[in-house]
Amino acid sequence: MQTQMRRVSFAELRRLVAERLGEKAELLRGGWELIGDVLVLQLPEELFAYRYEIGRIALDFHPRARSVVVRRGIAHELRYPLAEVVAGDRNTLTLHKENRCLFRIDPCRVMFSSGNQGERLRMAQLDLSGERVVDMFAGIGQFTIPMAKHASPAKVVAVEKRRETFDFLCENVRLNRVEHIVEPVLGDCRVATPENFADRVVMGYFFSPERFLSTALRALRDGGVVHYHAIAAGEGIDAEGQKVVELAAELGYSARVRNRRIVKSYAPKRWHVVYDIEVR
Repeated sequence: MQTQMRRVSFAELRRLVAERLGEKAELLRGGWELIGDVLVLQLPEELFAYRYEIGRIALDFHPRARSVVVRRGIAHELRYPLAEVVAGDRNTLTLHKENRCLFRIDPCRVMFSSGNQGERLRMAQLDLSGERVVDMFAGIGQFTIPMAKHASPAKVVAVEKRRETFDFLCENVRLNRVEHIVEPVLGDCRVATPENFADRVVMGYFFSPERFLSTALRALRDGGVVHYHAIAAGEGIDAEGQKVVELAAELGYSARVRNRRIVKSYAPKRWHVVYDIEVR
């Protein structure tokens, strides 16, 4: 007889934490990320001193967790995770499976967000038949791999600046058997992005992305689409998209927002948004 894995919830974890820490457990919010078999938590400063105790509770509680990691954010333009193993196996190298894609990843060494899952799925569902694509901030391949595996592009040039992350990208290209489609490129996208090449550009980096817009526009060969990621305040979501259109006009391009999508909450009243910018 097959054993059924028990259902787990963040609310139940918080109840267990409350049994040890009392009312402090109310500060535990935001859920978790399960990346492969590594459980990633984010704790407020008030609970950071209790991270090892909370980690042990979470490890005992979650049936699929081999390690528990507390992540405090992402540092630097190279996207270093500020993360620490607080319970379980200290080797956090894992294999994450999603939408028939495989991602070799270490959440303590490279960035990966479960909150972007919906956007990864959307990229996989696009019809890119015959298109040439540039992924300017490829990371470990979170958008490159789903596009290459499911959306039928002719070619994807995946640019990544950080050497360690680039090595994961190359491994994930091999794991998913898309070497004939994906060309990984190590370098700063402002230098390494090919010009007059692409039908579509993915800009999956939302810290002052306007710095990189001119590079994305020059990558297009005869107009096309730029997937522009940004952080926008709740009341300024549409204004942020219009700003991209105006910046493109200043650079000599005609553009319009064809679609915009909220990817996830980033902070109170601030959202991670992607704008599909049609450029002519």
